[in-house]
Amino acid sequence: MTLDFTRRGFLRFTATSAALIAASRTATARHLFNGGKLRHAHVGVGGMGRADLGSISSHPDLEVVALCDVDANHLAAAAKLHPNAKIYADWREMFQEMATEIDSVCVSTPDHMHAPVTMTAMSLGKHVYCQKPLTHTVKEARLIGTAAANSRVMTQMGIQNHSGGNYLSTIETFNSGITGPVSDVHVWSDRPAGWWPQGEERPEGSDSIPEHLSWDLWLGVAPERPYKAGRIYHPFAWRGRKDFGTGAQGDMACHLMDPAPWFLGLKDPLTVKSVGPKPTADCFPLWSRVSYRFPATPKTHKDGVNVTWHDGGKNPAELVKEYQIENLYSNGSLFVGPKGALLVSPYEPCRFFKKGEGEVEFERVTVKARDHYHQWVDACFGRDHCTAAFGYSAHLTEVALLGNIALEFPNEELRWNPKEMRFDGNAKATKMVHKPYRSGWEVPRLK
Repeated sequence: MTLDFTRRGFLRFTATSAALIAASRTATARHLFNGGKLRHAHVGVGGMGRADLGSISSHPDLEVVALCDVDANHLAAAAKLHPNAKIYADWREMFQEMATEIDSVCVSTPDHMHAPVTMTAMSLGKHVYCQKPLTHTVKEARLIGTAAANSRVMTQMGIQNHSGGNYLSTIETFNSGITGPVSDVHVWSDRPAGWWPQGEERPEGSDSIPEHLSWDLWLGVAPERPYKAGRIYHPFAWRGRKDFGTGAQGDMACHLMDPAPWFLGLKDPLTVKSVGPKPTADCFPLWSRVSYRFPATPKTHKDGVNVTWHDGGKNPAELVKEYQIENLYSNGSLFVGPKGALLVSPYEPCRFFKKGEGEVEFERVTVKARDHYHQWVDACFGRDHCTAAFGYSAHLTEVALLGNIALEFPNEELRWNPKEMRFDGNAKATKMVHKPYRSGWEVPRLK
């Protein structure tokens, strides 16, 4: 049987291969119930995928049975560490051949391929760990969140800081009421800061495709374009290109903006507005500043809360001066309330500041970090729970990606209608909630 990943093809696949899907799910359940190891497949084994693979495979109850990457060099390096695993360049072939021999999947591809691989794995009843951001588009995030809610698979997004000691300790400090009701949250990152190119136009011309790279598979659902050598696309430099990545906000907001919806219990934003430069046709801008307005929760000001994202080295400079904040973290967030401002970082302990006093000492709460990867593996066996399951992380991703849409409309306040998944009064922005896929590819949907 050949898998056809057009929308019509996938619907036909789900209709004609119900036996395969049922057998796949049953095989996973029976295997784990009988005390077997979690049979794991890893899609994307270079860069962050290499780190993910090392962390997940260190769990004693997991066995790596399949490895997949479009780069033969990355695949060969991973295969040396897991010589018994079957290797693939095409993840579709992997699922076709090994659907009943795989229990779990980690997706560590470029952003634009997260949703197709993740949705396929979930439809086959596989537990899924996916790197952040969970998806490339807002609609994909909503689809995956809905699919996860209707599925019994264990899911986790790769925001390891969500299980880290700094965030777990900080939320206990915040819940003590240290700031009072929060009126403003500012979140900032030094990215891209040379980590990857942004603010560029699409490169002209083409270069020979290296023998070790399957360029067509690398493109996947993205529009076709010629390969260019150097620090343009592969590896890792793709992140600033709109067809493949989600820029500085998509990359880092899932880490740094995470405390805002988590600590405050935020739902969907009412409005989103960019006051920075517009992206080029091909790349996200060198810096951005995006403001969201959220409705009130029990932890916020009664009139709601403003959440502002800064990247490219920008930060809330006026507040830094007002609260006399020294040694500001290069990546972090600031929760502002009537009692003071709480400086939060996934990498450093939280700090508290008051107007006119500067930094103020307080009684710290220390919470031990959890292993983000191992908790997911344990959850697959039913003996733990995931702290960043798709029910939570799909919404976090959706919020971050709304900011990327706002970048295309500088200084215009966009009114978000979450129920209808549209921007009221702006059809052009609504069209960006999803994207057309290259012919032959489509996001699979759960029946």
